[in-house]
Amino acid sequence: MRQSTAEHYRKRIDVLFDYIYEHINDDLDMATLADVALISPYHLHRVYRGIYGSSLSDTIKRIRLHNASDTLINSDLSIEDVAKQAKYTSVQSFTRAFSESFGMPPARFRREGDHIQFSLNPLNTEESIMHDVTIKHADGMTLIGYEHKGDYMNVGQQFEKLQGWLVSKGLLTETTRFFGVYFDDPESVPIDKLTSLACVRVDNVADFPLEEDMHKYTVHPTKCAVLNYKGPYANMDAAYKWLFANWLPSSGEKVGYQPVFEEYLNDAHHVPQTELLTDIYIPLES
Repeated sequence: MRQSTAEHYRKRIDVLFDYIYEHINDDLDMATLADVALISPYHLHRVYRGIYGSSLSDTIKRIRLHNASDTLINSDLSIEDVAKQAKYTSVQSFTRAFSESFGMPPARFRREGDHIQFSLNPLNTEESIMHDVTIKHADGMTLIGYEHKGDYMNVGQQFEKLQGWLVSKGLLTETTRFFGVYFDDPESVPIDKLTSLACVRVDNVADFPLEEDMHKYTVHPTKCAVLNYKGPYANMDAAYKWLFANWLPSSGEKVGYQPVFEEYLNDAHHVPQTELLTDIYIPLES
């Protein structure tokens, strides 16, 4: 069967994403990226924007700043070195770009970011009520998407591919709901063994054009603790630690038998990191 033009370009952009994530700390000039994608450098930007609604250079910048935020939280690397790693020519230009996306300069983010407000003494139950957790019943649903192996920080690679696939099939609408399923505890499983799924909710499974490399996962109806999280994805590890170390012991609830999952309520392509909204679901015993 002849491949549609949209499908052709989607597959080329998938190859490009693999390259970008593998070489994010290298110089990524547009001529090289066009060669990798096998798309003319005169048209690469237009093709990419047609699929994702944003520019390729903005996407690379966003991924680098996302990685920089993780480095700031989890290492003692100097701000200057973090800026160089993110391919900024000066601390000043890095600080401007970081502040635009994260609402504060990198030094302050390291000192005062959302990860700090979640890093509380698990025995201090008074502090543990500062974040609203709702107990609700989650309906059963079918999720379909791509598996990701490795650091959860890089699951965005599969979400980019999933969004491109949906666009190529004409399936991306205003009602499309994106979810991530996270099967392992990153504190106890080696980083290269972590398994997650980048998914979309599917209501008409029988009519959905499931492809060979896609995975189907069923979330069974269950009681859940839900934390509505606002802010950068890089800070969410601290939110999970707070949920399990602070909220859970004082809640009287017990965790259930399904993995944690998240619903992404807006699009990282179109809002600053500070405005990202995510519902974190912890399945509980009924």
